[in-house]
Amino acid sequence: KRRLRVSADSEETICKALMNKMSSMDSYTKGETAHEGKCAFLAGDYENALAFFEQDLLDNPRCIDSLLHVGYCRSIMGQWQDAVQAYLKLVEIDPKNGHAYDLLGTSYSKLGRFAEAADALRRASDMRPSDALICCNLGSVWRNLGQMDESLRILRQAVGLRPDFAFAHFQLGMTQVELDDWHSAEHSFIDAINIEPDFARAHFNLGIVYAVLGNWRAARQEHEWLANIDFNLAAKLQN
Repeated sequence: KRRLRVSADSEETICKALMNKMSSMDSYTKGETAHEGKCAFLAGDYENALAFFEQDLLDNPRCIDSLLHVGYCRSIMGQWQDAVQAYLKLVEIDPKNGHAYDLLGTSYSKLGRFAEAADALRRASDMRPSDALICCNLGSVWRNLGQMDESLRILRQAVGLRPDFAFAHFQLGMTQVELDDWHSAEHSFIDAINIEPDFARAHFNLGIVYAVLGNWRAARQEHEWLANIDFNLAAKLQN
């Protein structure tokens, strides 16, 4: 039985979500050091941004904004254990911060600490029940914990909250694959691609699904499409 060879979560997706959050936030950073940190962050200079925000925390150890940015930088740089520590400190200071619990859960998930991730993400979902990305993150964690019925439920909820969110359809397809529900997975990946035509991992997974279903012509078409947008995934699909 063939399994999809791409993880449901990636640093790319997480970084995109973080940058979308940042681009929609008003500047509320106080102090020259933190301001320099935010400028560096927005310029993509995460190492210097981290240094500025950590310096600011020496003077303002309970500054929520600087703690949040430290977590952002650590997450983007793949330093998940350090990100966990930043987010733990953040939720200790601001226990009603649903976004921080979401980031904490995502970081736990990247470390393979799925039970802790589920706990954090449940808290995030309780605080922000209409946030489709939190639902996606929680659904992915339930899948990793083998709780497939709960994963299906929460991911269908994510699709219902944001029918135009390609990542929600993609995550739903991943859980359907784990259940060997190949036809449903096919439709979910197609839905993701219809929303986001260059969604490389959705094309890859759809190609695998077609191969499992014996539809080699469609699988080759996915390979041809994928070759134009992600050479490495196209090579994996061909193998």
